[in-house]
Amino acid sequence: MLDKATVLTTIFTIVDDTMKGSPMIQHALKRPGPAPHLSDSELVTIALSQELIGEPREDHFFRLHQASLRTFFPGLNERSRYNRRKRDLWSVILAVRASLQIVLEALQLEETAAIDSAPVPCVGYKRAKHASDFVGTADYGVCSSKTMKYFGCKFHSVVCLSGIILGFLLPPASRYDNQPVVELLDSVSHHLKRLLGDGAYNDAALQRYLAQYRALELLAPAKVNQPPQRSKPAQRQLNRLRLICETVNAQLQEQLHLSKHYAKSTWGLLTRMAAKVTAHSIGMMVNTFLGRPVLKLADLAV
Repeated sequence: MLDKATVLTTIFTIVDDTMKGSPMIQHALKRPGPAPHLSDSELVTIALSQELIGEPREDHFFRLHQASLRTFFPGLNERSRYNRRKRDLWSVILAVRASLQIVLEALQLEETAAIDSAPVPCVGYKRAKHASDFVGTADYGVCSSKTMKYFGCKFHSVVCLSGIILGFLLPPASRYDNQPVVELLDSVSHHLKRLLGDGAYNDAALQRYLAQYRALELLAPAKVNQPPQRSKPAQRQLNRLRLICETVNAQLQEQLHLSKHYAKSTWGLLTRMAAKVTAHSIGMMVNTFLGRPVLKLADLAV
C-alpha cells in the first residue's frame, strides 16, 4: 500500500524536473515581483494530487486535506489564492503533460490508437443559459450510451494501446463524434497509422480523407444495414484492442470525475480538464517509476 509521502514526493519530483527542464515553461513562468511562498511546482503538484484523490470539489479538498498538505507544503495559502494561481497556470499544466517522457515516447513510437468521446455537462439541462459563461463554448447534446441529454461539451480523446492519452479536444456537445477527428489528430504531432473507433466513426468520407491526406486508416465496425467490412474474428480483435480507450475513459469518469468538475466558467473548465488529463498521465509515470502496473491509478488516491 502506497503512502501519501511517497506519492506526493514522486509527483513533485516529476513535475519540478519537467518544469525546470523546459525553456518554454520557464519563459511562461517569468513574472515580476518576489517569488511566492508556494512555488509553481508545488501548486501544480497539489492540483494533480487533488484529481488523483478523486475530490472534484475544491472546498471539500481543502477542508479534508489542507492540514496534511501543510506538512509537505508549508507555503500553502488560502483556497481563493490557490484557485486563482491554478487557473493562471492551466496552460503550464498542459505543457507539463506534453513534456512528459512517457507522452513524448508514445507520440514518437505508437502506430495504433483508439478514439472515443465522453460527455462533460456544464450547466443543468433545465436552467437558463443566457447568463452562463459557457454560452458559445458549450451546447446541447446527447450521450446515447448513457441515454442522457445535457448542456455542455464532449471530451474527445486519442489513446494509444498502452493507455496514454496522446491528445484531446473539448468541442461543444452538439457536434457529432466524427466531426472533430481531423482537428484532434492535427492538434498533436504523432506517427499513427491506424485509428480504432466505434460505430460513431463509421464515416466513409472521413475514412477516405484520412487515408488520402493523413496516411491513416480509420477502422470502425460496420452498421447493421451495411455489409461486413472484415471477418467476425478480426472485428472482435479490434474491439478488444479498442477497450483500452474505454478503460481510460472509465478512469477519467470514475476516479478523476471528468463529468463532475464543478467549474463555473470556461476558464475554470479548461483548468479542471487540464488537471484531470495531466493527472492521468502523471499517475501512469508515477507507477512506472515505482515498478507498478501503469494503469493501476486507484492506489495513488492516498
